[in-house]
Amino acid sequence: MVMEATRRMSFSPNPLSLTIEAKPPTALSAQLVAVFSLLTINPFSNLAADDFSGDTRTWTTSFFCDSDSYSFPSTSHEARNRVHENVKRFARNYATLFILFFTYELFEMPLALLGFVTSYAFWELFKFCVDRWESNRHPLIRKILIRVALCVVILHGGFRNLSLSEKQS
Repeated sequence: MVMEATRRMSFSPNPLSLTIEAKPPTALSAQLVAVFSLLTINPFSNLAADDFSGDTRTWTTSFFCDSDSYSFPSTSHEARNRVHENVKRFARNYATLFILFFTYELFEMPLALLGFVTSYAFWELFKFCVDRWESNRHPLIRKILIRVALCVVILHGGFRNLSLSEKQS
């Protein structure tokens, strides 16, 4: 009798439960996913300070390559890896381009341009002093100097009443 009750109480699938069946992507959707994944990633987020400390590569064929070396990646994972490798290899080149375009945009604002050029000059002076004093052997001293420089910048901004710009009506 217990066997009959067990047979009658068998469970049937719940029609309200969610079941998701994975369908294989079509060729067009796979291409769109690959392109969209390149737009959503931030390849600069994985860079470290060491990536910027190496030698700057030349702007010749090592940066642009020959036309035969270009090909469309077969998967989105391969595309992401190519982008990350390119950014890691040419990080200083991209930083130089950013500085050039940023300086060009500040050309119509002479005071902001002067501030940017002065800040860049102080940063290069700081790098020169770090290299000359060989403070790379003492990372604690380097961190302390960077923190002091950040405090000076914050205090300078506070005394000059600098704040985020607001939209003027």
